[in-house]
Amino acid sequence: MFDQKHRVTRSDYELWRAGQDETAARIAADPDRLLFHAEPELGWLNDPNGLVQVGDTYHIYHQYDPFDAAHGGPVLWNHLTTKDFVTYENRGPALFPDSDLDSSGAYSGSAFMHDGKIHYFYTGNVKHFDRDDYDYVLTGRDQNQIHMVTENPDKLGEKHIAVGPVDYPDDISTHVRDPKILEHDGIYYMVLGARTKDDRGCVLVYTSHDLECWKYATRIELGEKFGFMWECPDLFELDGELILVCCPQGVPADGWRYQNPHQCVWFRIEADWEAPSFKIAGQGMPPMVDAGFDFYAPQSFADADGRRIMIGWAGCPDATAQNPTVERGWQCALTVPRVLNMRDGKLCQWPAREVEQLRKERVSVTAGETVGSPGRLFDAVVSCRGTKSIELEVREGVVVCFASGMLTLDMGDEGYGRDKRSVELDELYCLRVLSDATMLEVFVNDGEVALTSRTYSSAAPAMQLRAEGDASMEFYRLAR
Repeated sequence: MFDQKHRVTRSDYELWRAGQDETAARIAADPDRLLFHAEPELGWLNDPNGLVQVGDTYHIYHQYDPFDAAHGGPVLWNHLTTKDFVTYENRGPALFPDSDLDSSGAYSGSAFMHDGKIHYFYTGNVKHFDRDDYDYVLTGRDQNQIHMVTENPDKLGEKHIAVGPVDYPDDISTHVRDPKILEHDGIYYMVLGARTKDDRGCVLVYTSHDLECWKYATRIELGEKFGFMWECPDLFELDGELILVCCPQGVPADGWRYQNPHQCVWFRIEADWEAPSFKIAGQGMPPMVDAGFDFYAPQSFADADGRRIMIGWAGCPDATAQNPTVERGWQCALTVPRVLNMRDGKLCQWPAREVEQLRKERVSVTAGETVGSPGRLFDAVVSCRGTKSIELEVREGVVVCFASGMLTLDMGDEGYGRDKRSVELDELYCLRVLSDATMLEVFVNDGEVALTSRTYSSAAPAMQLRAEGDASMEFYRLAR
């Protein structure tokens, strides 16, 4: 019904949605729906966009294809709100590919608060279909960085081009997208994910004094090729450091690292703000933000309490793993909000404290003891400093284990194409497993490492903490 060759207006969507109540009600009642994660009412969800707090309300937008759970249709922005990061109100689509600037999709972007107004920036994707020899990398595509200003987060404002194809460097392909804004000493910096014509990923940096007029300044890149495209850049200051998170595509696996089809990594950046120039600091392989099967395209923002909060897409482009809910009409979700901090040179992440309000019954367990019928909704925190090995079956056939310096999430036969993901550790001293109906988020050593995965297995009949050495667990059942 809808595809990238045709615009989609609000009235188009509303006419279609009027006939979907029965499907939406069936999906909402499905036992595999998540308790405390955001997921689509219908169809497909991916990248979080436009994260912003207004008053006591957090506004979360996300990429959305309501028409096709396998994501073959056009991309909109859907709008969610929450005050507690546990319950989410679905406000419905807020941004449609309905103009000449974005006729093939309203791609990812961000929000920036200034003088009581919200400035939204996103990529308007325009594919030209008048010839059959376009490759849509070097030819046949425009990617417009669009700016909208509003005081009402339900109505995003009039669309204007902030940066367009005429503003990109000559060596850049038609793949330029995902604007994110940073302010430093009264100057605004826009970072854009990009792909060069010779297939090297980088981040383009533009500057502005007024959020309206933008000028190309520089780029951020590695000296050697690291993927063919860097998507979803997020440049932010955290605990006295300048950090770049981005998603390089096409990075080959290297041992236990970079096992997914595309990656999400972070860099420490050394900035000369006056030049300006931004150099990637340090040597070695860029650390992964999350080492699980299902994590990509995160975006962060600062809330009123000064927390740097990051939300990711619990999915991965081009993944071979399956989600069985597709046949039932929906797919994908967002991670729990994670609070970021820098500790000992590591980017650490921990579930926002609001999630703990779901904790109900508590059971204390030591090594060798079991939790009977743990269910699928729980928060388990293991203390195990000095332990040589540990094993915890968190679902039927799904095990988190640590031995010989490697922590592994093993999906057994329950992964729907997901097998194992591992991380090398100097030591393991604590482990947290946050489990929703079809989602696992594992946090290691106070958030130094995270692993996110979808799982559709049943709950384990009993959860036993096995360890070589002293270990204990605080187990909480979760409910509203």
